[in-house]
Amino acid sequence: MPPVPQPASAAPRGPEGPPLLLGTSAFGQDERGFPVYDAYWEGGGRAFDTAWLYGHAYGPGCCERTFGSWARSRGVEKDVWVLAKGAHTPECLPDRVESQLTESFERMGRDDAALYMLHRDNPDVPVGEFVTVLAGLVDRGLVGAYGMSNWTLPRVAEAVDYARAHGLPVPAGISNQYSLINMVHPIYPGTETSNDPAWRDWLGKNGVRLYPWASQGRGAHALADPDELRTGPLAESWYSENNAARVRRARLLAERTGMSATGVALAWTLSQPFPVVALIGPRVPEEVRDSLAAAAHRLTDAERDWLENGEGEPPAR
Repeated sequence: MPPVPQPASAAPRGPEGPPLLLGTSAFGQDERGFPVYDAYWEGGGRAFDTAWLYGHAYGPGCCERTFGSWARSRGVEKDVWVLAKGAHTPECLPDRVESQLTESFERMGRDDAALYMLHRDNPDVPVGEFVTVLAGLVDRGLVGAYGMSNWTLPRVAEAVDYARAHGLPVPAGISNQYSLINMVHPIYPGTETSNDPAWRDWLGKNGVRLYPWASQGRGAHALADPDELRTGPLAESWYSENNAARVRRARLLAERTGMSATGVALAWTLSQPFPVVALIGPRVPEEVRDSLAAAAHRLTDAERDWLENGEGEPPAR
């Protein structure tokens, strides 16, 4: 499985192996992070999702430092493909973008990122001010490309239009929530989903790559009993009758394909008719290997649509 390439232009090329980015938000200690990163690397994974805010509640910068320590200890600093994020609320301001990026570089022990995204939006700031700052980072070679995380479609479309009108690099990626089950209530304040018809249509027409977080449904497909989706801790953000039915259909297709239900959910996210690179959040090496195996599969259009809409019998393979 070839490594994920560093983008040479404003729009990053997709991974040449399984199109995944491993999230680093759960690993602020070497003893927890290193085994997961090793399993991912051994399986061919090369792309990592980082952020200035990860781990902030229990040790500011700890997740970026752990990732940087792992990369240095393995001698792969130049081989990893990094998506970095910064300028989270309440510091989502143009003059905080570069300073947080610089701090992230210092924590990770590196001086570049393949892709840099604003972690949140600030609607009080004109889109053009953000685009100008981010495009400047690209022009100076600090990042290969830029994008936005948890932005609404009108603001993203405005950013693309502004960049084109001013001859600037256009946003290369959007990182919003997207999965087989719909996020019915924001998991965190200010989070956005791209799982609606308008977003799907726009992504299909504009070719901007989606980097969805919670791409496997935040653990819903790993529940021992699907009814836990209604009664357990995931209920507030994830429970609906449609979502519960999708969890059950994913289990049925998993039985027929030999994948795990969580793997089926990941395959669904990656089988969209627009470019997708999924952010995954395994906590142990076994979950890493399950995700890597699932990422090699693509569902047929009939399987993808049946999982979502449930019309008729599950398609035969």
